[in-house]
Amino acid sequence: MPSSRNRCCRKSVLLKQPLLASVFENVNIILNCISVLQRQREGEDAGDYSTEFLDSTNTIVQTVFWTVAEWSLTSSRQKLSWCYPRWSRWFHDTVLQYWDDKQWIENFRMTRQMLFEIADVLRPYLMRRDTVKCSAIPVEERVAIGVYFLESRSCYRTIAHVLQKGTSTIASVVVEVCLAIEHTLLKEEVRVVGFNKMLSSMRKHGFPHCIRAVDSSHVPITPPKKEVQAYYNRKSFHSILLQAACDGDGIFFSMLAGHSGENGGRHTNSGESNVPTWGGGSIPPLILGDGAYPLCNWLMKPYAIPRNDRERHYNKFFNWTRNIVERAFGRLKPRFCRLSVCTEGHIQNVNSIIVSAVILHNICEKKKHFIPDEDTEFQNTPPTAEIDVPDVEPARGATDRMEAEAIRSAIANYLLTRVK
Repeated sequence: MPSSRNRCCRKSVLLKQPLLASVFENVNIILNCISVLQRQREGEDAGDYSTEFLDSTNTIVQTVFWTVAEWSLTSSRQKLSWCYPRWSRWFHDTVLQYWDDKQWIENFRMTRQMLFEIADVLRPYLMRRDTVKCSAIPVEERVAIGVYFLESRSCYRTIAHVLQKGTSTIASVVVEVCLAIEHTLLKEEVRVVGFNKMLSSMRKHGFPHCIRAVDSSHVPITPPKKEVQAYYNRKSFHSILLQAACDGDGIFFSMLAGHSGENGGRHTNSGESNVPTWGGGSIPPLILGDGAYPLCNWLMKPYAIPRNDRERHYNKFFNWTRNIVERAFGRLKPRFCRLSVCTEGHIQNVNSIIVSAVILHNICEKKKHFIPDEDTEFQNTPPTAEIDVPDVEPARGATDRMEAEAIRSAIANYLLTRVK
């Protein structure tokens, strides 16, 4: 039974509620009536019967009152704050009940089973408790909101109308889901595989000593008000640069996002390739970049103006092999159209949105969840045709430049002999 001190503390809080104050007043009236009746019976009955009866009745009535009052405040059936009425069961009553895998892939780019598997991994980071105001959004629905945002070109308000949620709720859930995906799945899904596996996956495309191809793409953003010029690129819009490398299967295993479009993302150098030399020989494992990259002993580029058959054959094999990264970007943006439209929000949150899109893209590629045909119409031109490729650290000194030219020349000679 609650002590008198605890009852007084609760009383001061509960009596602030008008309804409970009225109930308490009626209880006091009842207690006063009981007291009057007991005083009238004092002349008839002997002993302390009336006093004991009054004390016990008073205690019982007050205990019942405080129990009912506390229950009325904590019960989930009584909302103490008003919410805009929405039909919030769309995901559970329509999507989960009636959609097949085709509809799931069209709207979420993945099957129901795969989305639920991702939700299980993210559950420790996305689980929320019910409150007096409202019930928490289930983890599966939160993940679906985040994925739908990445797939859609619509703004937060339009998505809120479609999903029957508040605009601020959609915005906060999207950021939470993308941050959770980046924190949980980045190292698992976007990582360097074994060196021999990288080499074998690229060898089937015909270019020797190649382990990966690299390219970049600008992601449109709404720039910070204090750094508008810093994110303005030479294509006359504000952007963040996404640079990524993929293997022979078109799976991204290295990426970097967040550099402003204005500075071209000067962040790639030979030390970041982090691969061993080719069997201790003079030709290291090679990365393929387009003509905007400088020629290095670890990064090959095509001949700008091929002068003979040897250089033309080199460019043919080079472009054929490097085209895998352009095709990978060509699947990434139609799959998650958010990377093709202007994204609002804090720069760090936008970076997480970009990274989470690449992570989910890798998962979809591994599961063979292909892009619906009708979405390919939104596919942009290859990244190299629409952006300024970031600068990299060029070969240092005449010796390094000569070494890079010698490597390219040796590869060109080898490819020419294969053709003959």
